[in-house]
Amino acid sequence: MTHDDPGAAMPDPARLTYRYLRVSVAVMGLLLLVGIGLDVASGGERFGSISGYFYSPVRSLFVGALVAIGPALIAIKGRPGWEDMLLDLAGMVIPVVALVPVPRELGQAICGAGAERCVPPDLVPAVVNNVTALALMGVPVLAFAWWTGRRALGTSALAGLLTATGAYLVLVVWFWGWRATFLVAAHDVAAIAFFLLTAAVAWINGRGVQTRITARVLTPMRYAQAYRVIAAVMVATLVAAVVGWILDSAGVWTLPFGWVFVVEAILLAAFIVFWLLQTAENWDQEATSL
Repeated sequence: MTHDDPGAAMPDPARLTYRYLRVSVAVMGLLLLVGIGLDVASGGERFGSISGYFYSPVRSLFVGALVAIGPALIAIKGRPGWEDMLLDLAGMVIPVVALVPVPRELGQAICGAGAERCVPPDLVPAVVNNVTALALMGVPVLAFAWWTGRRALGTSALAGLLTATGAYLVLVVWFWGWRATFLVAAHDVAAIAFFLLTAAVAWINGRGVQTRITARVLTPMRYAQAYRVIAAVMVATLVAAVVGWILDSAGVWTLPFGWVFVVEAILLAAFIVFWLLQTAENWDQEATSL
């Protein structure tokens, strides 16, 4: 083996870092699924949703995995344009899913008059502390994003910065102005936004990958088909979940226990599959060219 052999040369550090960063996103998602599987196998308390396992021994994995995915999605540069913007937005909202737990059915005695579901009162100080820290750190992060992007503000880049800034302001105003509503709804809103953004990224990749001549593992056309299927599955699952919730709330039918778990499992699995496929597709991509 000699250094003159391109096939034997070690990949450059930037490319290795890019690969490992991409792989880590999928690993975090799989880590969460494994943790939940182990808790279920041990006979622990059953929850009706993946998010509910925040209240189980899986909490550290749940919070840690989702928080870790956020900065990784922001750091990874997708195809220039809308893909990169959507990845940044997804990276912004997923820490909210981690830091604001899904409300529990605790009854009015604990949640207050007229409220059956709420974040347990003993956890509220931690949520307030964590979200406040997230909001404060958002200021220098956004300032850095505007500073670094000031010389390359194309239409999509400008739209991305404006959307990110707007989303941040909405989060802060909602958190400080309507705290009770934020604690009840922020988790679900952030989770739905994350999966919609991911579905959009998958759909965009279904078009962008067709510009490639070759790719690892699959042909560009197969990648395009897979990405479109994943996007369709994610959107259809979200729509079905919303319709089911509306019909359940209206008393048309009663959804079975665990239906939210199934919805979240499908969405999380679709996200992991998409990310593994995109990682394989971009395995040889130069980090500097993204």
